[in-house]
Amino acid sequence: MMRFPSFPAGATVLLVASFIAGCGGSDDNNDASPDAGDSASVDGALPVGSAPSTDLDGVEKIGIGMGDMDPTTTAVISDDEGAPVDTSTAAVSSRLSALEEQQGDLFEEFQYKTQDLNDAMAAHIAEVAASLAALTARMEKAEAGINEANESLEALDKKITTVAAQKARVALARAAARRDQPTAPFLLTGVESRGGIDYIGVTPRSATGLADIRFMVIGDQYQGWTLSGISERFATFRVRRETVTVPFSSSDPAP
Repeated sequence: MMRFPSFPAGATVLLVASFIAGCGGSDDNNDASPDAGDSASVDGALPVGSAPSTDLDGVEKIGIGMGDMDPTTTAVISDDEGAPVDTSTAAVSSRLSALEEQQGDLFEEFQYKTQDLNDAMAAHIAEVAASLAALTARMEKAEAGINEANESLEALDKKITTVAAQKARVALARAAARRDQPTAPFLLTGVESRGGIDYIGVTPRSATGLADIRFMVIGDQYQGWTLSGISERFATFRVRRETVTVPFSSSDPAP
């Protein structure tokens, strides 16, 4: 079906009048024809004047469809023809769809990567926690060993202090005993055995020869000193309720 541009009613009347006037003025030889009366009656019925111009440039442009269109220049569009396809819009839509799909893939990959990273971090944290726990246990064990060693050292120190104090007391006692013990007024020359009996030789400190030597057995007394025991290096005497050790060939008592 073809579409034709529509014209206003005034333009249609002008066109019809122009057509009739053209038909009446073009036949000069028919003025005397019997139809002249009819033509005159028609001319009388129509307004007399110059024929309207057939130029349609002055005709009002009529808006049809979308926008104002010139009926003399506007192309006639058939209903069978489809509207032109906007290729730019289709390309943009296709590109947007591709970008959306790519965005979805990237987001999914990002989620996977994030999950893998979280799993790796969790495993690393667990490993570090286990190592820290083992190190803490070792430190606690070492600390317990150090505490035990410190306790042993303290006990040993106390023992050393006690032994040192005991030695000091013994030394002081011996020194006091040496100061308090009487000094033997004689010297011991040695031991001599006769018939299974041991004798010791005793000489006064002022002796000048062998004639001053006196032999004593256990139980003998010399200048108030009673012999109570004999050994290889010294002899013991009792004097004033005390026991005094006198070494051989020495004027000092044995320790």
